[in-house]
Amino acid sequence: MADEFRKKGQARRTYAIGDVHGCAAELESLLANLEIDRETLIVFLGDYVDRGVDSRRVIDVVIELKSRCEVIALMGNHEAMFLDFLERPESIGSGLFILNGGSSTLANYAGPGGSFELPHSHIEFLKGLRLFHETATHFFVHAGVPLRKKLRDLDPMLDRETFLWTRGPFLTTKDRWEKIIVHGHTPTEEPERFANRINVDTGCVFGGQLTAYDVNADRFISVDRLPLDHVAPPVLTDDSQRIAVRFNGRMPVRANRPGLKRIEFETLNYNQFGLMLREIRPTTTPLFENGDVIDGTIGDDHRTAVNFEGQIVRVEHRQGMALYGVKLDRVSSDRGGGSSWLSRPA
Repeated sequence: MADEFRKKGQARRTYAIGDVHGCAAELESLLANLEIDRETLIVFLGDYVDRGVDSRRVIDVVIELKSRCEVIALMGNHEAMFLDFLERPESIGSGLFILNGGSSTLANYAGPGGSFELPHSHIEFLKGLRLFHETATHFFVHAGVPLRKKLRDLDPMLDRETFLWTRGPFLTTKDRWEKIIVHGHTPTEEPERFANRINVDTGCVFGGQLTAYDVNADRFISVDRLPLDHVAPPVLTDDSQRIAVRFNGRMPVRANRPGLKRIEFETLNYNQFGLMLREIRPTTTPLFENGDVIDGTIGDDHRTAVNFEGQIVRVEHRQGMALYGVKLDRVSSDRGGGSSWLSRPA
């Protein structure tokens, strides 16, 4: 298809769509505003799932779109965490999936008693996601690319975490690559256009807009987020009650009261609203009391660790070790793009 256009000397109509995060109705509205025919290329920049209310429908929409035009679907960090959860539910990556809004995704696939099942087409979709795509003039990727490295030298294995998670210096550098980088991952109120990169993530799931970049016309097309009261609350529940399912798993946590040296713990179980922490080393008196505010990090890899703020809501002892129930008020990631206030339904 692309070869035909090159032979004719025509510019192929190309769009890049930023992070959708379960905003299926907004995605359908955005697509209705695009000029799409059989020769159109649409590059999705990743993060189809999590946080929003209808991740399952988002994947259906992207799959169905392939019958209308060429679609290239890139992997985002949220799909990487989702795959971790599906393949290794005991892993740190799966825990980060839940804490970064994965419970809302599982709610879309939920069956009786909190069970869930993905259609084969959705599993194949997730496993078939690409890390990047490039044209003659643009390089499309979820989060960004390494600094001081030519695009032709990028390595899908060595640079994978950068493609999926980077923020930091990539967002502030004025260095230029051989092509313009088109990315999402870091939500901003308005789409960004710089000499070296274009950011298409306008934070739809956080109440912003869903945006497409028209590559040929060098313009942005956006639709507003629908009112939150038009959609169901995104929580995986047991027995249809508003009680989040808890997951077992060991994740390293470093936490303490704000401003104090952080102490090592591990999780016993967790969901998107809270953690059960256990001491690594026994102490003679509890470190925390009910009502204490704490902050810290979950995970031991700086590339993917989640920052959190929360409150102690339960203290107990088992076999000489103190356990602490933590209600999460906020989780965020330096590389994850945005933060989420968990005391609110959305």
